[in-house]
Amino acid sequence: MKLRLPHILTGLGLFLSLTVYGVNHVDFPEKNVMADALGIPEGFEGERKKSENLQPLMIRHSNMVHIIKSHRATLPSLRGNHPFHSLFNFDDKKPTSLSQPQIDSIPTRILRVPAEFPSIGNAVKEAKEGDWIIISPGKYFENKIEINKSITISSEWKVTGDLSKIKETIIDSEDESLFNILADGVEISGLNIINGDHTLNIMSEVIVMNNHFVNNLDAMSFEGPGGGYVGYNTVENDRDDGLDIDIGSDPDNIGSDILVEHNRIINSKDDGIEIRLFSYPDQNINYTIRDNSIIGSKNAGIQLISYDKYTGKEFMIHHNIIRGCKTGLGCMEGSKTVEDLSGASKMDELVYFFNNTLVDNQMGATGGNNIIAVNNQVLGNALGGFKRFGRNSAIVHNLFFRNGGDDFIELNNNLTKEGNIFSVDPLLDRISFMPDENSPSIDAGIDKYELKDIGFLEIPGTYIAGLAPDIGAIEYNTDNKIISHQPNLFVDAGKDEVLLSPLNEGALHGEINNGSEKSFDFYWKLENGPGEVDILDSNKIQTKVRFYQYGIYQFSLVVSEAAKIATDNKIIRYARDGEGKKLFLNDENTNIIEAEDYSYSYGNVSVLNDAESTANKFVKTEEGDSGQQTFIEYSVGTSENVDIFIWLLVKNQNSGKSTVQVVFNNQKSKSFSVSNNKKWKWIKVPVRIITTAGQWPVIVKNEEGAILIDKMLFSFDENYRPK
Repeated sequence: MKLRLPHILTGLGLFLSLTVYGVNHVDFPEKNVMADALGIPEGFEGERKKSENLQPLMIRHSNMVHIIKSHRATLPSLRGNHPFHSLFNFDDKKPTSLSQPQIDSIPTRILRVPAEFPSIGNAVKEAKEGDWIIISPGKYFENKIEINKSITISSEWKVTGDLSKIKETIIDSEDESLFNILADGVEISGLNIINGDHTLNIMSEVIVMNNHFVNNLDAMSFEGPGGGYVGYNTVENDRDDGLDIDIGSDPDNIGSDILVEHNRIINSKDDGIEIRLFSYPDQNINYTIRDNSIIGSKNAGIQLISYDKYTGKEFMIHHNIIRGCKTGLGCMEGSKTVEDLSGASKMDELVYFFNNTLVDNQMGATGGNNIIAVNNQVLGNALGGFKRFGRNSAIVHNLFFRNGGDDFIELNNNLTKEGNIFSVDPLLDRISFMPDENSPSIDAGIDKYELKDIGFLEIPGTYIAGLAPDIGAIEYNTDNKIISHQPNLFVDAGKDEVLLSPLNEGALHGEINNGSEKSFDFYWKLENGPGEVDILDSNKIQTKVRFYQYGIYQFSLVVSEAAKIATDNKIIRYARDGEGKKLFLNDENTNIIEAEDYSYSYGNVSVLNDAESTANKFVKTEEGDSGQQTFIEYSVGTSENVDIFIWLLVKNQNSGKSTVQVVFNNQKSKSFSVSNNKKWKWIKVPVRIITTAGQWPVIVKNEEGAILIDKMLFSFDENYRPK
């Protein structure tokens, strides 16, 4: 038996179909299926009646574990034992090993917040398997909620289909995690979630859909044994990665496959989507990343971080639009995350990279050894097209146009290149990226490609409207498949900058595009910083800002058009000195950093030579004058999720005690005293640092008095004592 289930998102004109084979039995109730799919219980007859006139909003998969965690399948049309089981392949001719998705008709119970429970946390504690927690419009301040049962948490959107309920249901997790999700089958949907830190900490197989995330740090974090479905979410101004889908940090509980589709990720401070491969063999996790829009990531749109060992992870990355990032696809080696456009010469994981549109980035894509790049549009990328694709890669039937550097940069001589188009305008609409009727992209792609002994790609027929696939993410003469490419406000506040003394005047230079001729209003404002500044003209897109105190300042470019408001942030460091050094902790139990290896210093900081050893230096910090803060900023990276314990080798230079505070990635910290001693002394920072893999700021702040700092020690052992 074959079943096609519509999976439609109302109001956005998006239609998706799922083909399922090998189904023994499916129960379709004769009553109002739409009301059941929306979760409107019996007794709400008015709402159930209205739902008959709605397009289906979604089909709820009652057992996401079986849907996502399918086994590798041999697909008959794939010419043999192709390793990639295409769980989400929509070609009608391809059977899969999926279990049947069931329509989740009526929840066990609906628990309402705040009508029945005063808080979301209370409702979660009282909930049982299969319950829905429905949150009424309002603003809630909650965090650190553990979910260890299969439940749904959503807004009234879930039971009414009213998309305005998403915007109106705001949860502020106040720089903490909102949900720590441990149970399979959890759904988080229809919520407006702000100001979190690893906001959804996902350790299981879940559904995350139709949420709006603003100003979080790692809004959706699959850094342990997670997996599942992430779809139709909007992520704006994330302070790190909009979506972190490392999956596999625990070798004893690797995690499962994941589908990421129809998301809009805008202005992430690091990557739009980050994926660490880790070093464990036989992870065999399959990632499908399709039909997403990733705009303005300060590093990579999608970043793959290799640990230089083969893991069996495989990637299908297709029909995405990636715009205005440092690179569209960035492959990194050596477990490093700070994007340097160097590629990953030791990354052997197979990446199918097809029908993407890479536009106005610095670099189109950097590669690894096994990248099959087919039917991509690569245009307007300032530094060039494809860089450092390795020996078993293929670049086939792509279109390159007006890239600032070479279209091919430092490619391996043995890779395959054929059928590519150069220096021909693809004639795209610059908002939807739909090709014009005369575009050379139309029917110029290929629907199958085999790279001998490496992989075989067959593009699903659902994506082909003409005689052959078009080149690029959007097929001509079809409805846009990508949620974000309706006209909308695009705001870019520009790159973060460093201003070193004696200069004290920086630049604010943004970009605004609303996709139409409509007028809009905008202004610059200071969001936070240690002192006052003068913005010379806050209503000009390009203006100057003057600083009077050293520190780290965050500015926002705020744009309004009718009822729409969009923002982007820019950081300006006004520092005494520094070269932006980045340090990385190795796998040893202890790592020692010299105090003078900071990124930047602020306030009364000086580097002194050690009179007893010419090879050694130390840093002197003194309490600032007239409100000036004194602190040192380090940039410290780690390749694993770890607990860290920090020690400082210090000497007091004050007649009384001095006070210091060490802050790791803005985590809560405690001040500690350095007593009036004239000898060097190791002092332990009085907090345990819990961190995920990444590159993080470490601030050493002098709050009172004066001290000398010789070294900083990072240990993974709580009981370690330096000698």
